[in-house]
Amino acid sequence: MDVVVISRRLEVPDELRESAGRKTERLSRYLGMERAEVTFSNSPVGRLGDPVTCEIVLEGHGHVVRAVGTGGHPATALHAALDKDALQLTHLKRKLVGRSRPRHGETKQPAPDAGIAEPWAPRGSGGPDGSGRPEGSDWPEGSEAGDDFEGITEL
Repeated sequence: MDVVVISRRLEVPDELRESAGRKTERLSRYLGMERAEVTFSNSPVGRLGDPVTCEIVLEGHGHVVRAVGTGGHPATALHAALDKDALQLTHLKRKLVGRSRPRHGETKQPAPDAGIAEPWAPRGSGGPDGSGRPEGSDWPEGSEAGDDFEGITEL
């Protein structure tokens, strides 16, 4: 992966440039991105007005993933942008793999018979006697579907 580290209106130490290159190359394990551009700038962005901004743009295989991280120091901004990029790449890979490999084991449930009453049917429409109880239920005679809460009192 080609990694380019740029700084605008900010002095970035050489160790941080090397670290940014190494850590950004590790993002290629998700999708094998071809090119990365890491840009450090000194401009207050965000609701807290953090003075350092790091933008990472990854390009490859027809996809562009961009993340911006802010912080008080360049290293903090770099870590924030790397975390965001890793999350976006994870979502993108899940989306691409999901397209090519449909989920296994999903079978459609058969449609219920129209003649059999469902346990959630409204009262009065359940059994053949119109009691609200489904056919073959174990409810005692004279009880209704909503009588399950006899011991509960209202507040």
